[in-house]
Amino acid sequence: MRELRKACVGEVFDYGILMSMLSYLKAPHRKITELLKSGDIVRIKKGLYIFGEDYRHSPVHLGQLANLIYGPSYVSQEYALYWYGLIPERVDLVMSMTTGRKKLFQTPVGVFQYTYINVERFTVGIDWQSIDDQQHFLIASPEKALADTVADQNQLQNTDDMREHLSENLRIEDDMILDLNLDRMQKIQLAYRKPVVTLLFRTLKEGI
Repeated sequence: MRELRKACVGEVFDYGILMSMLSYLKAPHRKITELLKSGDIVRIKKGLYIFGEDYRHSPVHLGQLANLIYGPSYVSQEYALYWYGLIPERVDLVMSMTTGRKKLFQTPVGVFQYTYINVERFTVGIDWQSIDDQQHFLIASPEKALADTVADQNQLQNTDDMREHLSENLRIEDDMILDLNLDRMQKIQLAYRKPVVTLLFRTLKEGI
């Protein structure tokens, strides 16, 4: 375990790393079973693991884990809005967008949900955020996270509806809405080509 811990920068590692560290054993799979039973390592899904609590150097970063569980994907929707501090309530469901099929993973550290988005919409407005000097993860910009959050809210018909949704349902403060990047929001709504996302851009442009 000490050698495995030294070999890993963060708290997440895959089957390949695990097997390479146990290659000296005649029965590495038996050792993996022992490590899982003892809680020294924890299986997130087939082929993906994290260290158990006794061996962790830092908390497991759920955004990074979301990228690794299923991809290509980026963290978005309410989880990203909470991460940026735009909404006040803690969000336990880790929401991501993917160009693959929609998926739901229940893991020992949380539930990860993946929603389909086409490639044209996927590529605009993504940020590469740093955890530390050697670890990073993909997350929607605040503007893109907001667009993904309202993308299916087709009941929003005008700017008054959108303002009420932002302030009453999502509980985003007015000053935070005013701080959003309109140039980036414009590029996002052009790529999404959805009336409700265009309405979001118009609402932000007009001001709260």
